[in-house]
Amino acid sequence: MGADGAWTCQNLDVRPVIQSIIDELYARHHESGRVDLNDIAEIIGTHHVSYEEVDHIVDRLEAQGLVVGEPIDADEVTVMKRVLGAARSLRASLGRNPTITEIALSSGHPAHVVRRALERGVSPRVVRSY
Repeated sequence: MGADGAWTCQNLDVRPVIQSIIDELYARHHESGRVDLNDIAEIIGTHHVSYEEVDHIVDRLEAQGLVVGEPIDADEVTVMKRVLGAARSLRASLGRNPTITEIALSSGHPAHVVRRALERGVSPRVVRSY
């Protein structure tokens, strides 16, 4: 917490309204374990919230064990399989973890699609450091 009693996250003083949004979302969704992005938008409503605050809301919900975002569909599963397969194959042939660019070239998907597929291919309960 900051000196004024507000939660602090990476130099971001969390306003009480942000904490109340987090609390309400957790209360609504802790049983299901998943928060849809539309639910976040609904709770935020007309509050003025910055991009950094939205990131903080998502980070806090994930830290509390919730999955944030829509469930993946069959097409996304197909992309994930192709991307993860390409990554495994490249790792074996290169003897190191491949880059996003290498995976993109191998899988035939743009780099931003590869990044999303790799993010979704990791368990949401695993803490990642970047």
